[in-house]
Amino acid sequence: MEQKKHPGKIFFGICCAVYIIIMLLLLYAKGCSAQAYRIHVAELNGYWETVRRYTNFELLKTIRPFLQWAPTFSLYDKIMNQVVGNILIFIPAGIFLPVYFKKQRRLRSFFVTSLLMILFVEISQVLSFLGSFDVDDILLNLIGCLSGWLIFKIIYGILRLFKIVS
Repeated sequence: MEQKKHPGKIFFGICCAVYIIIMLLLLYAKGCSAQAYRIHVAELNGYWETVRRYTNFELLKTIRPFLQWAPTFSLYDKIMNQVVGNILIFIPAGIFLPVYFKKQRRLRSFFVTSLLMILFVEISQVLSFLGSFDVDDILLNLIGCLSGWLIFKIIYGILRLFKIVS
């Protein structure tokens, strides 16, 4: 006999699918406008030189201006787009991973999976000229994933406390 899926699981699965689509659009579609320019730069300077140009390995290089507030830019817009956006976009991933994969409920496994996922995004963005590789983005994305994981652990702990889940 076929077991019926709980409506909550179906809704959660739909939310997960919608999140993945939105995340992919935010991470890759935004770079489409700059891709033609970057391809042109690559034709002039070479592929790997262009990849190098859009790669940042210096920790806090792109975050430092927000920490040292410079009056030459709109602080609110920059913080919302760069810092908060990079954290918020990965919070749902931190919730969905341990929900769907029990091994991801352990911090070490979750951390490694999150890091590999974020590295894949950053590397694929720079290699396809749809974005750049930035260690600050990796740091902020990891903070987002870990925040989501903590939210999951708190909610899961409360649900276990009241014996709603096992």
